[in-house]
Amino acid sequence: MEFETIRRGGPRLAPALCLAVAVLACEPPAETAETLPAPDLTPVNGTELFVTRVGEGEPIIVVHGGPMLEHGYLLPHLEPLAETHELILYDQRLSGRSAPEVDSASVRLQTYVDDIEALRATLGLGRIHLMGHSWGGLLAMSYAIRYGDNLKSLILLNSLSPSAALWQQEEQALAELVTDADRAEMQTIRRTEAFAQQRPEAIAELLRTSFKAQFHDRSLINELRIYVPDDYTSRSAQFGYMMADLRGFDLREALTGVDVPTLIVYGAAEPAAEIAGTALDQRLPNSELVVIENSGHFPFIEQPDTLFAALLEFLDRHH
Repeated sequence: MEFETIRRGGPRLAPALCLAVAVLACEPPAETAETLPAPDLTPVNGTELFVTRVGEGEPIIVVHGGPMLEHGYLLPHLEPLAETHELILYDQRLSGRSAPEVDSASVRLQTYVDDIEALRATLGLGRIHLMGHSWGGLLAMSYAIRYGDNLKSLILLNSLSPSAALWQQEEQALAELVTDADRAEMQTIRRTEAFAQQRPEAIAELLRTSFKAQFHDRSLINELRIYVPDDYTSRSAQFGYMMADLRGFDLREALTGVDVPTLIVYGAAEPAAEIAGTALDQRLPNSELVVIENSGHFPFIEQPDTLFAALLEFLDRHH
């Protein structure tokens, strides 16, 4: 197994970034030519969320990255966990196939955290395991600060940093991994008529290209499923209300009071492994940090066997 273990405070697998904010919040809303068939939605906390449930066993609520992506990029990659647990994945407020419009006052970090709690209560889940990938890691750690008594365990998978300052460091380091060829390809996409019309396939192509720098093996980029709804630009414009909460957040001190068993996972090839990974492991008193070799920000695509070995070992100890 190519993961590094660090033991601290007892016989725990002390383990060793973040989906860059894939938002077009500065773009004006666009007209959409067609609308997806209406999905079955679950009323949650004043909005309606698209929810998928897979498998049986102790529940794991999975919080996707982005912001403004949707949970489909995690499937079918996470399905091995459904052999032993029930996975509950949902599209966040304004994202994917969830309701396309919300009250602007609800587009705040705390509301997104409260949505997780409301979903847990609505589904009658009791205590849960909570997994957040990338941006979803920020929501998951915020949930643990506010609702830790409802958790059996916390899994921070390639999580966003616990502070805006560290996040900025990660973004600067990540920018150095973007090649001239990547920039040229993104510029070519931006110049197309399809992108000028904000067509979903052009936005998806731009996003996928932007994520190449977050792979150790770039040849696997097409394994990353990017779904973009027809009204993505309008949704992203609404998400702009969140920016005030993201400019100066700092959860580091609050995390010292979170005693929930926590697994922190990063790929060795992503800058956040040392920046956010170290900060989280130092602050969380019951943490295990896993660093997976030959992987970037998407270990469930690049090193699934190693990732699931670490996840299942951790979950088995904290059921």
